[in-house]
Amino acid sequence: MHTGLKSISKKHYETLLGIHAEVVLEAAIEGRLRKLIDQALDRRDEVMFRKYVAELTDMKKGLV
Repeated sequence: MHTGLKSISKKHYETLLGIHAEVVLEAAIEGRLRKLIDQALDRRDEVMFRKYVAELTDMKKGLV
């Protein structure tokens, strides 16, 4: 039995690409939020720190 990209349907392939795009986007957003959190800490900006932490927390819970 041979398996590979040639053996899956176009619909399945598009679904996999969509999932991959979501994973890449979420990783980029998480990285950006972590950087913003670090910058807020460096500036001792509690308001922005809390905002970014809340956004990251919501994202991790799947609320965003």
